[in-house]
Amino acid sequence: MRNRNVKQVVSWMLTAATIGTSLTGCFAPAADSGESKNAGNMQTAEDPVQMEFLTSQTTAEINDNAEVVKMIEERFHIDLKSFYVDSDNYHENLSVRLTGGEMPDVMVVGSTAELAAYIESGIIGELPIEMIREKAPNFAKVADAYDDGSLWSTMVYEGKNYGVANPMDQQPMAMFWRKDWLDRLGLEVPETLEEYEKVLTAFVRQDPDGNGRNDTAGAAERIFGAVFGAYGLRCVTGAAANSEFTVEEMQLGEDNVPFFPYIRPEAKEALRLLHDWYEKGIIDREFLTGENHGGYAAISHSFVNGQIGLTSGQPYHYFQYSTDMTDPDNLGICLKEMTEVNPDAVVVPGPAPIGPDGRSGTEAWGKVGRLTCLTTKAVSDPRKVDAFLAMLDAYYSDAAFMELSNYGIEGRHFVMTEHGRKRLMDGVELRKEGVMQVDFGATVLYAQQLNAEKTRFGEEITGNGYYRFNAPAVEEFSNVIETLDSMTEQAYFAMITGEKPIDYFDTFVEEFKKAGGEAAEKAVQEAYAAKLPASKEVR
Repeated sequence: MRNRNVKQVVSWMLTAATIGTSLTGCFAPAADSGESKNAGNMQTAEDPVQMEFLTSQTTAEINDNAEVVKMIEERFHIDLKSFYVDSDNYHENLSVRLTGGEMPDVMVVGSTAELAAYIESGIIGELPIEMIREKAPNFAKVADAYDDGSLWSTMVYEGKNYGVANPMDQQPMAMFWRKDWLDRLGLEVPETLEEYEKVLTAFVRQDPDGNGRNDTAGAAERIFGAVFGAYGLRCVTGAAANSEFTVEEMQLGEDNVPFFPYIRPEAKEALRLLHDWYEKGIIDREFLTGENHGGYAAISHSFVNGQIGLTSGQPYHYFQYSTDMTDPDNLGICLKEMTEVNPDAVVVPGPAPIGPDGRSGTEAWGKVGRLTCLTTKAVSDPRKVDAFLAMLDAYYSDAAFMELSNYGIEGRHFVMTEHGRKRLMDGVELRKEGVMQVDFGATVLYAQQLNAEKTRFGEEITGNGYYRFNAPAVEEFSNVIETLDSMTEQAYFAMITGEKPIDYFDTFVEEFKKAGGEAAEKAVQEAYAAKLPASKEVR
């Protein structure tokens, strides 16, 4: 089962409709108690209000007595709890709890399609933009500064707003090479598609690892995004432990009109090249199984184990602030594993390949992210609404609170080094102590104030990014996306491996459109165009 498929996620969420109107709370404006509502200064004689947070699939149950928890509780006069959901079969487990009548107060949703399903099921409550601007003015100021027309509009559904989308700082995926292989063969890091092919062919034919066997390939599916990027298209594949294409992530054009990149003529040329590379052995014959084979999803075991000489990933998964592999603090999780398996391996970043028309770039996570919502249970309690907005505003106005939320307490959860903060615990242990529970992600301020050196380095080793687009949730899209996803993957894999000729692409495009793709694309375009003015009316 594909746990990232939008259609399946939506179907799981829609089962929560059995909750019925008993959980659908009408939004009640927060009462004016006459007390300060400024971030971090909430004071009240009432008992602390309980706030349950569901922030991610890797969440953990919070230790009520943890020091970070107590500090957050005291500041915002809340009783902080986690809404724990077992990460194994996460969406199914969450759906069972929701249909059983349980719900958190604050939750992060993965997409606008999920958002719509939650709203229709009576789980997510309305949070008017006017109220956000009034009670979280520091957030609103930053959101306005970084809104390209898609930030405030993201959480609007049928004319109403349902939460906050955060302006994120995201670097595109970077390209990572086995420099020791390049050096052994007397090659430089390539820049164009033609140069890429020359180097990757050498990786196949010239025994780059020096073991005397013909057992290496050039790359696998995680570089597909860069190949499509060389033709101006956003392609997402290699997510988690699979090689599947994420068709539901559409692309926003330079004309501000969204479209399906997988049916554009340029995609045919990208597929033609990938098929040629597959035939030459450049693309690993085992790419269909994915580069990751368990454990942390970002790790490319094909790269770590010396099966391929090139991969692509987030900069910080490999290097933190430089390309120095002798500094253990500088190694990301992928390089830590690689150096344990092969201490002699040397890795270096390089540019995404430049295509025939001078274009290049890699897939990037969204500049609009961490879609954070209040449930209908929360919006029915004005104190919970006020507390949430106070936390949001503090995150965008107080670097000390942002640090506490993300890193915890210095000396216990992290230490300061000359290159910035270094965590002393893994993510699960930190969440148990309340760290990374009440946070809004790697926002633009987070990047500037807490991770300046890492951010600068990430920008230095990456280039153009094709950023994630939050497609508006429309029925025409959600009803057919599973079919389109499956259809695209079958056709793409068949053309890359040669099971189908490249000219089959034209047949595939027609079938894609007839299967609902054309109507879905048009519906998303119309919905997106309609949302933009609605979000600007409150500026």
